Amino acid sequence: MGRRILIPYLKAGLGHLVQAQAIAGELRRMKPDWDVQLMDAADELQDELLRRNFVELWKVLLKMPGPLSAAMFAVEKLAPGLVRALNRGSFRTAVPKAAAHLAAHPPDLIMCTHWACAHLFAMARATTSAPTAPPIYYLYGELDTTYSVAACGADRYFSLSEKVSDGLARLGIDRERIREVPLVVDPAMVTSDVPRDVLRRGLGVPADSLAVVLSLGGEGIGRTLPFIRAFARAVKGATLIVLTGRNAELLGKIRHQVRSPAVVPLGYQEDLSPIVASADVLAGKCGTGFAAMAMTTGIPLIVTHLGAPNERGNMRFIVEHGHGWYCPRPAAFCRKVTELAGTRASCRDGDPPGAPRRREFRSGALAIAADIVESLS
Repeated sequence: MGRRILIPYLKAGLGHLVQAQAIAGELRRMKPDWDVQLMDAADELQDELLRRNFVELWKVLLKMPGPLSAAMFAVEKLAPGLVRALNRGSFRTAVPKAAAHLAAHPPDLIMCTHWACAHLFAMARATTSAPTAPPIYYLYGELDTTYSVAACGADRYFSLSEKVSDGLARLGIDRERIREVPLVVDPAMVTSDVPRDVLRRGLGVPADSLAVVLSLGGEGIGRTLPFIRAFARAVKGATLIVLTGRNAELLGKIRHQVRSPAVVPLGYQEDLSPIVASADVLAGKCGTGFAAMAMTTGIPLIVTHLGAPNERGNMRFIVEHGHGWYCPRPAAFCRKVTELAGTRASCRDGDPPGAPRRREFRSGALAIAADIVESLS
């Protein structure tokens, strides 16, 4: 008999959705007779409080000056009990809706890729009178740092690094409930069957040019224009493909203010595979989804921007493990791109300097799907 798996996420950046899609894809390949459902929790439950506190507030956080957003994150460390209490209040209207959803469409297992979804469905599950409640699994998407909100009542936690596993254990989560898995990336998001030279021509990248893909995540929020202007002025032998995400205003500004054939601005992309497959270098913020794309493909990542304080840990992980560099100033970014443009052949055809190419792709999504299948056998 086929099983029903619910995979809720929130549109707080692109990474949670990408991870959800990757896990769903592996489950559907392994168990084509199972009903695997992706769920945008805020939209499907039509809960304004959930959307405002976990989707819109995330955008506000990304727009804040670094010191202010760091201060907000410091509250979590200094007063975790207060943060947990505030979060519980954020779910008060969504919990009965989530409970009703579970009653109407009972899943065999809930696989969350955002901590708020795990909290929400754990609270909803506790209100139901069903004889058996579905287990809740949660993928914690950070590479380096753990936060108290990660203790979300899940029955199993998937971790992406040993340091994170240790951090989850310090939060009081039983080691028996933690599984360490490889990075979660959907192979369809980073590979293409179209020849690379064809993809590059389609993007307007000359054959002898270093292709740099600059992204500030799904929302396209951050200090981008100074880097783009500096690139247009100072860098030779490279093309900058700028992904502006859902930020239509940024897309318009680049098109109006930066008149250079070496800068190619693109709006929101549902399919990143042809762009990533064309890239010699990735650049921008280091949310786990984008960082994982770089690390699993071996394409080096130049971190130019910390979208939120939690990304500092990801940046540290990337630099310390030789997957890229931190260049938070336009001049430093341009110097690094110029250096890589001078050694373009080694960036793509061999091991890129300072960021060794991975030869073997290990799928964390496959490991999670296999764990789910085994647990429901």
